[in-house]
Amino acid sequence: MASTTIGLLPEKHFLCSLCERIFTSPVTTPCGHSFCKVCLRKYWSQAGGERCPSCKRAFASRPHLTVNRILADITENYRMTRQAAKQEVHHHVEKPEKTAEEREKMIEERLLKMEKLKVSLQLLKSSCQREVQESHRVFTALVSSIEQSHKLVVVAAEEKEKQAERRVSRLVKELEREIRELRDGTPSQEEQQSELKRWSSRITLDATEMRDWSKVSLETDPCVGVTRRAVLDLVDKVLMEANRLSKSELKRLQKYSVDVNLNPQTAHAYLVLSDDKKQVRHGDKRQEVLETPKRFDRLTTVLAKESFLSGRHYWEVDVGSKTEWDLGVVRHSVNRKGKFTICPANGFWTVSLRNGNQYIANTSPPTSLAVRHKAKKIAIFVDYEEGIISFLCVDSGTHIHTFGDAFTDRLHPFFGPGRPHGGKNTTPLAITSNCCSI
Repeated sequence: MASTTIGLLPEKHFLCSLCERIFTSPVTTPCGHSFCKVCLRKYWSQAGGERCPSCKRAFASRPHLTVNRILADITENYRMTRQAAKQEVHHHVEKPEKTAEEREKMIEERLLKMEKLKVSLQLLKSSCQREVQESHRVFTALVSSIEQSHKLVVVAAEEKEKQAERRVSRLVKELEREIRELRDGTPSQEEQQSELKRWSSRITLDATEMRDWSKVSLETDPCVGVTRRAVLDLVDKVLMEANRLSKSELKRLQKYSVDVNLNPQTAHAYLVLSDDKKQVRHGDKRQEVLETPKRFDRLTTVLAKESFLSGRHYWEVDVGSKTEWDLGVVRHSVNRKGKFTICPANGFWTVSLRNGNQYIANTSPPTSLAVRHKAKKIAIFVDYEEGIISFLCVDSGTHIHTFGDAFTDRLHPFFGPGRPHGGKNTTPLAITSNCCSI
């Protein structure tokens, strides 16, 4: 009830008019005005008489001053309420105003950010324009290929039609001749000479042979599969074109190059790492290493020290003439002990080479990849936000495979040099630097 009353009264009702502060031990004069007890006594001492400081009413004798308990309680409640309100305001008060130098620095930072954003926008526009130009070039070539393929199909069908017409014409003439022979009994001399030139197997008129026409027929649908084969050939060409990266595209990917170094603590005991942590090979015998939870004990593989939780990243690996290797990206929390399946569901996004020419995407089940030219250098590109991991052949500038997924964990580059196979696969995998080519 008290707090409600306080909320309805203005502050002046709780202030002493003499000291202009909140009442302390308030007393009330017979005329109904209230003052701090100390303030009123001091006023009367200085004024030399007993008057009300507010209305100037004179009192015959000095009134007996008793603290007004009701006003004192209300005043104390008001004081506590106001103090609590001040503390609440203090908690929400803004930080002290910045100095002129600090404000100037913040302005410069924001102006610089504006310029960077504008520059980034221009670069984005240029990139989009290049993409439009590239798409125009590719699709123009595609349309041209479609038109050319269509023409070839039409020409092939028309040629088959002409061949059939010529064949039917010859057969009809031969049938007419045989009909005449059958009707007349003997062919004319001119027909005999002509027939001898065309059919050396014909003998004298007395032993004329007739063709067995039951075996002669005309294929009425000679173009079966022609269009389908043409479309398949065209699709193959389109895929080749789509998988081929231009030098500018490769250069755009290379600007996301990162420095990648192998982590010895994750390397299988059979692997040997170079001193600079850029190369790994199969040692063909167990190394003396400390067993740690990070180390692979079944997969002869090793991870990079670096990991990615956002952004775009690109690195290249020299595989040379190796006949077996494994490359890719794995989740930080993957199982590193025991036997398990290498696949995206288990946190592995990898591509492998087997038997020197078999390229495999380690999906579940594995996917065979058509790689026309043996790759000597492999590039891996990761776009964390887009959920993309792409494998590229740097030598031919072609796309090998792309995984699409949603990432939530840190990703580590993954390397497996493969088994030695009697000395045929002993060269190391080498992480190469391409910073100079950017």
